[in-house]
Amino acid sequence: MLYFYKSISPHPIENLHNYLDFFFTRMFDDTQTVYSHGYLIHPDFQDIIDNYKTQIDVKLEALFNAYIALPTPQDKNKVKDAYTNNNNVEGVCNNVIMPYKYEDLHESIRKEVKELYNSEGVLYNMLTSKTAYKLLKDKCGDLITHFNTFRNLNKTSVCPFCGMESLLPINDKAKNDYDHYISKGKYPFCSVNFHNLVPTCGNCNKAPNKGQKDIPYNVKVNPIIREEVFYPYSNIDNHEIILSIISPDTNLDDLNNWNLQIDCTPTINSTRKERWMEIYDIEYRYKTKIAGDNYDWKQMIVDEYHRKCKKRGETFDTFKEDILAIFKDYLKHNNGILRKTFNEFIMNDPDCEAKLSGKFVI
Repeated sequence: MLYFYKSISPHPIENLHNYLDFFFTRMFDDTQTVYSHGYLIHPDFQDIIDNYKTQIDVKLEALFNAYIALPTPQDKNKVKDAYTNNNNVEGVCNNVIMPYKYEDLHESIRKEVKELYNSEGVLYNMLTSKTAYKLLKDKCGDLITHFNTFRNLNKTSVCPFCGMESLLPINDKAKNDYDHYISKGKYPFCSVNFHNLVPTCGNCNKAPNKGQKDIPYNVKVNPIIREEVFYPYSNIDNHEIILSIISPDTNLDDLNNWNLQIDCTPTINSTRKERWMEIYDIEYRYKTKIAGDNYDWKQMIVDEYHRKCKKRGETFDTFKEDILAIFKDYLKHNNGILRKTFNEFIMNDPDCEAKLSGKFVI
């Protein structure tokens, strides 16, 4: 990631997750054998349960009954661990907590959990519906309201996962996609946990980039070994992604003729950096963009050199300083990190001034 989001928690939209947390906490104390609103349902959740009986109440009762009927205490403990661990999103990202998949649960309860929490589950669909579930939205708000509050605190416009595209501005009529960082289609119980929901640009959110990738596991290396990944709401001091173009000449049209080195500080996050690159297909996307636009970017530098140095008499050192300053604050520009890297590649060439003067072909 290029930068990390600031959480706006607590926010009213988290009420749904909190109501469900009340339900699971009561269910997991194992004192009840009969589904009871009076014990299991938070008082502020009761009118929602009453109004959306088939959507929520029936499904919660089915889940409760499936849990009570699990054959062994170990099966119940696995459900408890799955709920607790999967909602500790930061712990999963830091690889200090083991996440549980749907298939880790006893087969007799998977269907009931999926009907609430997976990609077709009712809970996230209730939050994303634009017209239905008014009572729920009165208590929890909607995603557009959440997004505007989120953007009011997180003012950086470029997508933190790629830096190539913009997030939509505050008070836009639309919003960016909310990605389930840990896939709701693979991992139960975290589909309405807003520590697991992150606004992202459309390209990052779809395959072959992140899509539904199983991010706790590096399936390309070893599908049973977990690795740490960046947590989108981290607070890592002095975090920076650093790019360098390695090429014998300035023609970058052919992806195979040059390399893009991607480093990070602090270096302790190198594994997280590598996973970020793999999850979002960063190296390929970055190289493709640079290769596609490098001619135009070079021409802009050439034109600016002739305008400032040839016509106005500015020194090359002053011109170089100005060019390198354009994308210094690269998070303010779409593709800013790529433009900054490209400008550094061109301007730090020892023969740059001669090439710009026309003595060599740039």
